Amino acid sequence: MKKFVIIALVAAMSLAACSKTDMGKGSGEVSFQVASYATKLGIEGTVFPTSESFGVYAWAEGTVQDYFMPNERISYGSDGLWKPAGTYYWPKGVTIDFFGYYPYGMNGLSVSPNVISYADYDVEAKQEDVMYASKSVGYGDNPDGTGVGIDGTSGVPIVFHHALAKVLVDARLAFNHRTEVDGTTYDWTITVNDCTVSNFQKKGGARFELAAEPTEGLVDWVKPEDANGYKVWTGDGTTTSKTSGITPVELKNDEPVNILPEFFVLPQAVGKEAQWVSVNFTVKTSRNGEPFLTETMTRGAYLYIDEVPAWEINHIIRYLLVLSPIDLEPGGTPSIITFDPAVSDWEVITVSTPIVL
Repeated sequence: MKKFVIIALVAAMSLAACSKTDMGKGSGEVSFQVASYATKLGIEGTVFPTSESFGVYAWAEGTVQDYFMPNERISYGSDGLWKPAGTYYWPKGVTIDFFGYYPYGMNGLSVSPNVISYADYDVEAKQEDVMYASKSVGYGDNPDGTGVGIDGTSGVPIVFHHALAKVLVDARLAFNHRTEVDGTTYDWTITVNDCTVSNFQKKGGARFELAAEPTEGLVDWVKPEDANGYKVWTGDGTTTSKTSGITPVELKNDEPVNILPEFFVLPQAVGKEAQWVSVNFTVKTSRNGEPFLTETMTRGAYLYIDEVPAWEINHIIRYLLVLSPIDLEPGGTPSIITFDPAVSDWEVITVSTPIVL
């Protein structure tokens, strides 16, 4: 029986926030400037889109529970500024600390001056970006220079970071032609009908703690870690799967083809016998230019690879599947069909009853 080998390779990329954007003219009102890669799977780019909104908590200098801004929705206005619905003015002699998050009003988010946490978040149900901003500490509009000055022509910087991870799967054909010593030629085409990643955790929580707090400026949050030091969330054990549902696509030798578009996943460790990728594909074989055999099958493999043992926070993980059209021996040598002929010996039966003629 012909066996098709799937080789899974992986690369991880980190998405970092871009530089801040000047939001134009301002006044004594509190406004914001935002920068990040924001997406709902359809929005691309490195600047937060003006069609979206985000939430902001703010505290006056030296306060813990009293909010200067109690979870205000920040939107882009016709005046070219990011502002809340109500007007806020910079106080005199007191600086303000700010924390921004996306999407606005999300369930399960808990915010305090030094800790932000997510609880019971179902990535599968939402499939949208979850972002948290660096804490903007010690900002003010004071002419005496108190705090990080906002001079009326710019807003409070809000630099977002991604709290989730993404996974996608590409595939290519190992080879599609072979000429034997005797001149016989073989040609193959592989068409992928569907791809599924399964048995990964979909729901959980995470806790981000503020790094050592300076007097002013942007302060990062320390990402959560598991026992192995991977930057992941804590899953609740609920698992799920993701199927591409693509239009059948023919693979090429050298150019990878996407067979499962990127999707959000809960950041988690990749178990050696846990997360699984399977591919349904059709192989057509031609021999000396004539159709020879057509087969449709499903093959799969575990996604654990030493190179990327976890789907970590703020990473996109791209798996590349290399499909071989014929069975391969270890080392990649084609496995040729051979025979081991043998002839069984005659079994002699002596008839004990004579035949009388």
